[in-house]
Amino acid sequence: MAADANDLNQRWEALRTKRSSWDVAWDDLSRHFLPFKFRSDMDSDAGRKPEILNKKIVDTTGILDMRTLAAGMQGGMTSPVRPWFKITLEDEEAAKQHEAGEWLDEVSRRMLTLLHNSNFYNSIHGLYADLGTFGTALMLETADWTGLNFQLVRAGEYVLDVNDKNEVDTFFRRMLMSARQILLKFGEQNVPEAVKNAAKNRNATAFDQRFEVIHGVFPRRDPVYGKLGGGNMPFASVYWMRFSDGGGKPHLLRESGFEEFPAFAPRWDVNGADVYGRSPAMDVLPDCRMLQQIDITTLKAIHKAVDPPVAAAAELKSVGVDLTPGGINYISSADGRMNGVVPIQQIDLQAIKYIMQVIEGVQSKVHEGLFSDLFKMLIQNDRRQITATEIEAREQEKLILVGPVVERLHKELLSPVIKRTYELMRRFDYLPPVPDSLAEVPLRVEFVSVLAQAQRMVSTSGIDQLVAFVANVAQLDPLALDNLNTDKVVRTYADSLASPASAMRPEDAVQALREQRAQAQAQAQQQAEAAAAVQSVQDLSGAAKNLGQTPVGADGQTAMEAIIGGLGGL
Repeated sequence: MAADANDLNQRWEALRTKRSSWDVAWDDLSRHFLPFKFRSDMDSDAGRKPEILNKKIVDTTGILDMRTLAAGMQGGMTSPVRPWFKITLEDEEAAKQHEAGEWLDEVSRRMLTLLHNSNFYNSIHGLYADLGTFGTALMLETADWTGLNFQLVRAGEYVLDVNDKNEVDTFFRRMLMSARQILLKFGEQNVPEAVKNAAKNRNATAFDQRFEVIHGVFPRRDPVYGKLGGGNMPFASVYWMRFSDGGGKPHLLRESGFEEFPAFAPRWDVNGADVYGRSPAMDVLPDCRMLQQIDITTLKAIHKAVDPPVAAAAELKSVGVDLTPGGINYISSADGRMNGVVPIQQIDLQAIKYIMQVIEGVQSKVHEGLFSDLFKMLIQNDRRQITATEIEAREQEKLILVGPVVERLHKELLSPVIKRTYELMRRFDYLPPVPDSLAEVPLRVEFVSVLAQAQRMVSTSGIDQLVAFVANVAQLDPLALDNLNTDKVVRTYADSLASPASAMRPEDAVQALREQRAQAQAQAQQQAEAAAAVQSVQDLSGAAKNLGQTPVGADGQTAMEAIIGGLGGL
């Protein structure tokens, strides 16, 4: 059944109404932390040009800290210069097999290459900024034979809906498109006459006219599995124009579908059953507002201190006053009255210093609320050398605070990205041949980013302490080493570090290697014993030869003859 554009348009309008309470907050947040990233689809003037510069901001602490948060989240979770995930199996024992490990590592390598060749890292950086500012973000992933493509949708241009598990499975977004863009995307046979006429019109105003196009993706109520065609896929994808010729009903442009939900809508934190999330910027917004007011007042005080308002005698109005540095003014003071120029207001510079200390205190609250110290440490250190151990040691307290966010992003953003990318690789035949032993075996995503590993380093610190303790005790009593299961320790440590599967030998290969080494040692020992026996025989033979050649009497009798003769006498 074809989609009903009128019903969909009503649903979109209803979701916009539910989201309207967030619009005011998002607009205010955007001004203080992420200027010009909010575009309200409630604005009826489609041709309104947005301002280029934010003239209301005096203190940029919030903007700079949000920039640091976005860069730090990317460096700590999805760094483009180091692997941040690996593909493994739900069956841990099967994943340890050598053939499985090599295949899984190759899949991870190819996926990282695809992401590098796409615009993923540019888009994910913007997503982190949206997430830290608005508490919610939306990014789409599509693919063709040229590769992957990611698109970040700005706050205010989309609405979301969730399923019974409070998972986002529906979005609608508004796009302002020119007539030419609509014709190129949907074809002339699918667009209304108003669009065709605007495209043919050479009048500059008409040619630049923008039309509202709505795109919705949502689960189908009755998907038909096993049949080809976008209309049978589990998730519907529908484009329509909000108004057709001369107003009236919406006009359907295209209906297709997706096999998986193609969008990712992570939330920083969710309050109960809310659809949209809360952000750290919301927590420090009052401090940023305070900074703007304090800075404005402080700037006025500084201006008055360096260029104070003055009072001048009325007689000077006719001749003027030179207030430039080094200027000389000749005035008369015969009557004893004030005939010169004197300041009428004195500014206490000590008060300005005190105000600056207050500003620094408020700024530190913003830094702390946006995790600036933690993320600056990630950025300033060499990403190729910094380890999760260093982060865990330096910023353990802050890691505890950001830990829930990391876990939520793994579930709502990164795991879905990797799973959908894997399915796209499968459809476009970009996966290596699957070994027979891994057929129908479920896969699992494991994160190895700096922040993910830092969360897991708690277990390795316990292993480090245990091994160090046993090593110290073994200096007093070597029997203490018998208590340590070194094989288990090594494998547990490797799992905690999320080392590549190919880096560890399978357990059966380790056992075979040990048996081979034991056999080689036994053979070497046998060869050594045989050589020692041969050497003993050779030594005896040499001794006998020496006795047979050594004379012991005047008649030429040898020592051996004398011994034999003596034995015969017995």
